[in-house]
Formats: sequence, structure tokens, C-alpha cells
Amino acid sequence: MSSVIKYKSDTRQTRNLVARCLEAGLVPYVQSSPGMGKSAIMKNIAEQANLKLIDVRLSALAPEDIQGLPKFDAEGFPHFMPFTGMFPVKGTSLPSRLVDGVVTEYAGWLLFLDELPAASPAVIKAAYRLILDKQVGEHDLHEAVYIAAAGNLATDKALTGTIGTAMQSRVVHILMETNSQVWIEDVALPQKYDKRILAYISQYGSKLHNFDPNHKEETFACQRTWEFVNKLIKDVPDLSNPEMTTLLCGAIGPAIAVEFVQYTAVFNDVVKIEDILNDPLNTPLPVGRNLQWATVAAMTDAVDMKNFPQMAEYASRFDLAMLVLFFRAAVIRIPNIRTVPAFMKVGVKVSQYLNQK
Repeated sequence: MSSVIKYKSDTRQTRNLVARCLEAGLVPYVQSSPGMGKSAIMKNIAEQANLKLIDVRLSALAPEDIQGLPKFDAEGFPHFMPFTGMFPVKGTSLPSRLVDGVVTEYAGWLLFLDELPAASPAVIKAAYRLILDKQVGEHDLHEAVYIAAAGNLATDKALTGTIGTAMQSRVVHILMETNSQVWIEDVALPQKYDKRILAYISQYGSKLHNFDPNHKEETFACQRTWEFVNKLIKDVPDLSNPEMTTLLCGAIGPAIAVEFVQYTAVFNDVVKIEDILNDPLNTPLPVGRNLQWATVAAMTDAVDMKNFPQMAEYASRFDLAMLVLFFRAAVIRIPNIRTVPAFMKVGVKVSQYLNQK
């Protein structure tokens, strides 16, 4: 009796797998717990491939939205007319957009069918031909339409049902899981998230996503809600204010919000950036792991091409884990940092760790 192995991929791997399916003309079906960034992945793929994203929430559709509405011809025979804005058919002109004052044509469309397992059985049946044959009603989709689907896991009790065996064999299943390091490198660092979030999630990766289908709180921590936190704490130096703590509880749940606020107090004791720049070899290193994470996050937030030599010199005095953390973050924030001579001098110690993606 053989056991079934369920392969899972992080968000970065999922993006590559989805792109590969689309290139092969297949329909990827991404499943994950809520708030992990399925929509963000589709948006990124569409942007990179110059495709116009059409975001369709199947849970809100009726079968006729997919099949089209009947229109009777002169002889009284019905012909189903599709909603071409939602489902571009053959003969539809490629869409365009204004970029820097210039009208630019898209290469096609990415039709994103979200909330697939939350759709009614009738809608799922109506989507059979759409997904496998790329047809709506009596019409073929435009040859430049690519299709991807997504939904929450049935075990998460979040707008889910069964999609049925007929649909199962029409898609390529991709199970996505959270990886905090990938999220930091692909999202938090490029988007310049608050240094306190970077330090906290870097040190406590499990706090990025703590969804429990049986949770009793109003919300939970996930990639989506940490984005809320990043917006809420912008330009707020002290998070211990009761009103701010209340807001954070409403974003990521009380347990993690209170823990995060308490953690950020350590930033009052981080090594001053000006001390590091003035004397990188003699400025004391922070004592205690929390303070070390916080100091490296502060350095990451402040590093630039000009001050990198001093920053690198100070960082080289940390243990390997902290040194790698700083260099990886610096490369993501400022790709050209590799051209600075100081990078080659210290970077040789960590070069084998910098390209692990």
C-alpha cells in the first residue's frame, strides 16, 4: 500500500510553476491558506508577461455569466453572447494602456479565476469548457488569453467546497505554503517594509502566517495583514500607544500584535547608525539576539552605496548568520552594491549564501 506524497511550493516556486503551466497552455490551480498572496502572484505574472489581468471571483458568478446570455436570431434560434469584457473571444482587439503618455498594447490577457472551490456546482460545471477547451458558450476565447485558477484549502474552512473530479482533471494542482525568508526577500525588502517588521519576522518566521481554521479571534497574521501593519506603523516611532496597539490587534490578532509591540521596544536600544559609520571597528556589538536582529534590520534600512564600506566592516564582526542576513538584505535593497570594493572584501565570506533562491 503506497502513501500519497503532497508536494508543496513556496511563493517564489509557485510563481515559476504557474508561469511554466501558462507557457504550456495549461491551467494552474493554486491552493493555499487564506492571505498568502495568491492574487499577488497572478498580478506579478501578468505584469511581467505584459498581460492584462482579468480578476474573476467565481464565487460571485452565476452559470450564465460564463455561458453568456441568449440572443435570438431572425429565425428564432438562440445564440449565447458572452461577456467579452470578462472573457475576451476571438476577434477581440488586444487591450492597450497609457504608459508615460504613450499608448502601449498588451500581449494578451491573464484570466484569473479566483475562489474556484467556493463557486456553486452549477458555475463549476459551466467552467468546464472554459478551462479545458477555452470556450464560453458558442465562442472560442482569444488565442492570447491565458487562464489560471486559485482557491483556499478545504481544510481551512474558508469559502471552500469540492470542485469535483471532472474539474480536478482539467487543471494542474499547485499547493502553496509559507516561507518567511522568501517573503522577506521577495516582498518585504523590495517594498521597503518597516525595519521592525523585518527584524521580527526574520527572527520569528512562524509569526508571518498563523492561520488556524478553528481560531476564535477576529483576524490572524498573514502576508496580507502584515501589509496592513506596515501601512499602519509608517512614521510611528512608538507602537506602545494604546490606540496603535488596538489597531494592530485588529490587523493581525491580539496575541501576535501584543508580542510584536513588546518586541519593538528593543529598537530603543539598537546601536546608532552614526556610531557604526564613525567607528565600525570599535563600536560595541549589540548584546542579546533580539537586539542583534533589530540592529541588523536598522542597518539594512539605512544602508546605501556610500556608507556600505563602514556598514560591511561592522557587520563582519557579527556571527555568520547575522552577516549573511545583512548582506542578503543589502543586495536585495541595492543590487548595485556588489560593485562596491568593500562588498568583494567581506562578501567572500558569505558569497555561497547570497544566491540561494
